[in-house]
Amino acid sequence: MSKLKVLNAESINKLLDMGSVIDVVAHGYGSKEDGSGVIWPMIYYEFETDKADMDIRSGYLKNQGVYGAKLLSWFSGNSNNGLPELSGTTMIYDAKTGSPKGLVNAAALTGLRTGAAGAVGSKYLANPKSHKLLIVGAGNQAAFQVLGQINVLPELTDVSIYDPIDSDNAVKFAGNLPDILNQKIMNSEKVSKNVAEIKNRISKINFSAVSNIEEATKGADVIVTVTPSTKPMLKLAWITPGTHLNTIGADMEGKQEVDENIFPQAKVFVDDVTQATSVGETQTAIKKNLITKSDVTEIGKLVKANKKNTDFSGITIFDSTGIALQDISAAGLAVQRADQLNLGESVDL
Repeated sequence: MSKLKVLNAESINKLLDMGSVIDVVAHGYGSKEDGSGVIWPMIYYEFETDKADMDIRSGYLKNQGVYGAKLLSWFSGNSNNGLPELSGTTMIYDAKTGSPKGLVNAAALTGLRTGAAGAVGSKYLANPKSHKLLIVGAGNQAAFQVLGQINVLPELTDVSIYDPIDSDNAVKFAGNLPDILNQKIMNSEKVSKNVAEIKNRISKINFSAVSNIEEATKGADVIVTVTPSTKPMLKLAWITPGTHLNTIGADMEGKQEVDENIFPQAKVFVDDVTQATSVGETQTAIKKNLITKSDVTEIGKLVKANKKNTDFSGITIFDSTGIALQDISAAGLAVQRADQLNLGESVDL
């Protein structure tokens, strides 16, 4: 009989700190590059119910001896009934025996691993002396993106929030951000090695809401877009040389957050070429023949070579669609720590 570790959202928040998740997500990208990490085709389904979908992402980390899958559902109407919009599970299995090792709350895991993905993009591509960060979107994922960027950009002084739908929401969110961020890092205090350092960085940052997206874009060193938009919000004319963009929101056909004309003027990196060019932010530039797949590089190449961008005269883009290796590596770390700290619930199957 096999033992299965079950980890709910509360356990995930205690077991995973952003710094460690950034490290394992980067390792996942590197594993994909050297072939020790394999991803399998994504399954996506849009329900007849208005604004509801689910996707299944799966893969295999040979070096860690685990494989697994994440099923994540998004039902926008749940908020009207007091239910979370995102829900799902991540399962990981022992590659030697096929036995299940962990069942993890996928929504909690997704927030951390997606924030970590944006952080990996900035760690390898953005100017490490960047001072001004612009977050486009003020939903649940935005706080994770901010925390990830603070971990890898030590000289941030200004974080601006733009909500394309509700400017009042941006004001409220920006005002609450210091407390939200401090709570997130304190949740994982027992496993994090840099709580004091990150708290100190947060205390030195000015958090504000912006209503003029053009001015905010022109003044930003790093931009993270994290919305479900199907229309571009940022124009090429607004992007200044030296700017780095993490495009996070596009993960299905038809989604788009930024002007596709930015892509021919930029160095473009993605988590997975197939996904990014078909359902990611890169899809529109590909469809309009503005760039080809040969113009797109997977971020794993930089991670594996430990090679960071040093030319900040142009524009860089990291298009993150989300791959299973992020979830599997983060879930594996959570289960490992849960065993060490005796957290979560062990179930006999």
